[in-house]
Amino acid sequence: MSYQINFPKKENQSVEVTENDLVAKSSDLLPVHVSKDNLTTVDHKMVALKYYNSFNFSKLATIFKDTKMTIGITSANRNDGKTLVAANMAVSLASAYKQNTLLVDMNFRHPKLHNVFGTNQCPGIAEAIAYKKVRVVPTSIDNLYLMTAGDSKQAPGIEQTLLLRQILTTLRNKFDFVIIDMGSLYPIEDFPIFFINEIDGLIGVIDSRKTKKAAFQRIFKHLDESRFIAYVFNRVNKS
Repeated sequence: MSYQINFPKKENQSVEVTENDLVAKSSDLLPVHVSKDNLTTVDHKMVALKYYNSFNFSKLATIFKDTKMTIGITSANRNDGKTLVAANMAVSLASAYKQNTLLVDMNFRHPKLHNVFGTNQCPGIAEAIAYKKVRVVPTSIDNLYLMTAGDSKQAPGIEQTLLLRQILTTLRNKFDFVIIDMGSLYPIEDFPIFFINEIDGLIGVIDSRKTKKAAFQRIFKHLDESRFIAYVFNRVNKS
């Protein structure tokens, strides 16, 4: 796989995360537990230098300089490479800027990030909603943390929007960068569209081999095009 990425400008800030339980400082924040056990494995078919080094660091610096950012990764269809892009972008940010980066799995129907980093699917977001306590796990990559989707049978609906907002506010308070694997927009009933206004922007993944222009343009019937800050062309033929 290979990909090209094009970013407009945006900005960023840093914050400290400890390895202890972090207590919310206001009623808008939830308690956060940072696991003392680091994940020790990573799927190198999914996370590799040839992928995460493909990101243009000068353009990343332009976007993420001096401002905390929460970015969702999506596409028109399944299997366009969203998880690959989300994971490698998070690794790029964590490694290049030495700032605390959280990778979140919101692909509730088809979660993959727990497999990429060799951990259990639960507890994750579903359990954070149920118990109002956030749990993240340090990965084997310095400055990179993971929050899994949790129990897919308890995928949140629109009635959990306020709790999801509370969870996101907590994560933004604790981390410099939050990268969310949101899954594909179609089928639309599986996409957490009610969550879009709670993030700073979206990155659209386009499989250059199979994604039709019309398929991606259908997205804009459901989402404002201005919500997209960048597009990634995956599986680009460089020959």
